[in-house]
Formats: sequence, C-alpha cells, structure tokens
Amino acid sequence: MSARISTLSKQWLPVSGGSCDLRMGYDALDQAAPLFGDAVGRARRCMVVLDESLDKDIKERLRRQLVYADFDIRWHVAKAAHAGCVEEAQRLYEAMAREHITGEDLCCAIGGAEVLSLASFVCAGWCDGISFVAIPLNEAALLEGALIPRSLDAGGLHAMVHVPASVRHVLLDYDLACSDWETETSRYARALMVSAAMTGSERSFSELWDTASAIANGDEEAYATQLIETAKRRGQTISSAAVAIRQSLEYGKTFMNALGRITGNELPESLLLAEGMRFCARVAVSQGKFSIDDMLAQDELLDTLGLEEVSCEVDSQRLAEEIRQELLLRGNRTMLLVPYAIGQVRYLSVSDDLLLEHCEAWCAAHCA
Repeated sequence: MSARISTLSKQWLPVSGGSCDLRMGYDALDQAAPLFGDAVGRARRCMVVLDESLDKDIKERLRRQLVYADFDIRWHVAKAAHAGCVEEAQRLYEAMAREHITGEDLCCAIGGAEVLSLASFVCAGWCDGISFVAIPLNEAALLEGALIPRSLDAGGLHAMVHVPASVRHVLLDYDLACSDWETETSRYARALMVSAAMTGSERSFSELWDTASAIANGDEEAYATQLIETAKRRGQTISSAAVAIRQSLEYGKTFMNALGRITGNELPESLLLAEGMRFCARVAVSQGKFSIDDMLAQDELLDTLGLEEVSCEVDSQRLAEEIRQELLLRGNRTMLLVPYAIGQVRYLSVSDDLLLEHCEAWCAAHCA
C-alpha cells in the first residue's frame, strides 16, 4: 500500500446472515460505478443516506459515479446528533416512502458508524430487504457500522435496538477512510483490533502482537492489512452459531458505557474501551479464570497501539453502581464478559462486593 495502486482489490467477508463484497483501494470512490451496477439487477432509483457534515466534493464524486451507473438519485441527510437513534430511522422510512423507493432499488450510505448503522437497520426491513452499499469514511465505520452495525438508541437509553447487518457491498477508499494515528477513529479501530484478537484465537492474538510495532511506527500496509484481518475476525464471530461467541463482541463495553456516562462522555471511546478490557481481565485473574501473563500481554498490546490508561476523578461506589445498572439494563443478572483465555471471552457472574472491590482498585490507580 505504500505504492498508490489504482486497481481495486476485492475480498469476501463474513457478516451475519451471509457474506459481504468488500472492494478497497486508493481512489476507490472514483471507481464505484461498476459496484453500484453489480448491486442491483437494473439501475433505477438510489436513495443516498449521508451525514450532514459530508464534504461537498465527496458528495459530487459520489453523484458522478451513480450517474455513470444510470441511477436516478434521491438524497437523505441524516441529522448527525440523532443518526444513532430509532427516531432517525423513522425519518428515513418516511423519506424512502416519499421517494417511492422499492425493493428493487438501491440504497447507498456514506459516512460514519452511526449513519451506516442507521441505513443498515432501515434497509434490512424495507420491502423485505433492499440492496445496500456502504461507504465508510473512517476505520470505525467499517468495523462498527458497515460490517457489524452499532445498536440504535431508544427511549433515551444507549444502544438498545440491535441492528442486523444488511450490507452486501462495501467500498473502502483508503484516501477517505484511513485516517492518521492521532484521530479518534484510528484509535478506536486499534482498540477493536485488540478486542477481536482477544475474542478470536491465540493465533489471531499472536498475529496482532507481531504486527503491532509496525502499526505503531506508521506502516500503512501493516495497518490496512490488520484492519481487514480484524474485519474478518469480527465477521466470523458475529456469524457463529453459538450465542456465547457472538456475545463476546461486547467485551469491555459495559465498563466503557458506565465510565462514559459518569464522565459525561468527555473521554474518547477508544480509551474507555481499552480500560474496559483491562478492567475485565483483572476481574478474571482475581477469580482464577485468566492467566496473569496473558493479562499483562493484553496490557502491553494496548500500550503498543497507543491506547494509554486514563486518569479521571470517579467515585468507586458510583462506578460500581453504574456498571451494575448497565448489566441489568440488558439482562436480569450481573454477568460480566471476561476472558477465560485468549480467544475465549465469556460471561462471569459477579457479586456486588466483587464489583466494588475492583472498582475501588481501579479508582485508586486512575484517580488523582
């Protein structure tokens, strides 16, 4: 990838309910017309869902490719502040009805994780399923938007409505989607790399371990290759017939959501997720479920990938209560996802005392 090759490469990735055609490369957006044509039997209407902050130049480049593919374009702008909510899904349903979009037409979404997740949710049910092409504008949007959509907020509660992956075509333009090391989307993608390695297998963890230094040193090819490998592993996990394996994708997120609420979502999600994985690994070690050496290996991998520990003022009792409430929001028992081994993340029952003990330890280490 250090040399700019204009020809698109193609891979099939597993997603829930099937597989996805991923086409990627530099200048990919300017070569999108054949992909749009392949997505439907006959070009008619295309509903384009986009973020209101989308650059006008990118919008024009997309418009040209859809015109080349003979589509009659309809535009829908998703409100950035509400793209991850079910209320925004209703707005998109109404727009598709107003524009007479049928099951034989096409929907294309371009933007971040929330916009792609929104479109995936709507496309899955519209006319019993409509062809959907996703164009992620950052790494997080590929991993948590196009291939495994984020759940939507509902009733003031975060991530309550599961969003199935309805995408069958993804266009990844390296120029648009692969940001530099310091951006939050890049950091969050690296956190998901560690999560996928922990829930995948010892081999996947070893492969990430071997390439982490190259990624940290700015090797674009190593980074892009690992991004696709992470997408594959997450796809294999969500496609598993075992519920316990599919659930492991939420590793670290209970802590991430709880601490995020306490801190007013001022801390980056990437660092919150990294802290969630560190916290859960320590709970597992304390219960004799996880090796301390493996816990330290996860710590080192997170550090190598630039996911440093956070420092903030948090009351341990409130943190424990927020974690408990987060667990009870989605289930009737306090079960926390922890690693039993590298490649095996499963639920563990945690008592209030155990939870408070670890929250006190975490606050002692992270609060000034």
